[in-house]
Amino acid sequence: MKKPRLFSLLFLLALPLIGLIAADPAPRAGGFRFPGGDAMDGRDSFIGLNCVQCHSINKVELPDPKGNRRLELTLANEIRFVKNYDDLITAITKPKHVVTEQYRAILTKAEVQGSIEPLMPDFTNDMSARQLMDIVAFLDEVYRTALPAYGAK
Repeated sequence: MKKPRLFSLLFLLALPLIGLIAADPAPRAGGFRFPGGDAMDGRDSFIGLNCVQCHSINKVELPDPKGNRRLELTLANEIRFVKNYDDLITAITKPKHVVTEQYRAILTKAEVQGSIEPLMPDFTNDMSARQLMDIVAFLDEVYRTALPAYGAK
């Protein structure tokens, strides 16, 4: 008797996930896309989380950071590491996946070797899922506008 209940429960839990996957009328190359995301709210979150302390965005006017600028990494200037929507998610949620030469030049030896964390903070406890979706929507729009080859296979 317990098996049918377990199967029913798992099926009911999976339904919303199926709906999220089916909700995207135009999936990207990787196939995953957040359901929703507001670019204007993403810009506000980008500023509010003080991403501007290290990042500027090509052809986007942003306010000065809170505190001293730690680094100057310009986003949407060229296609290097972020080539598509999926890469944006990876760059935000796992920034350690790539370390540019400009970034490497300011890191300590311990940071480069991976024995301490890089400068980009871990937003796991500070960024909501909504903020992540919105920031990705904002940056996706910026990259698509600034770099026609962005998102191409």
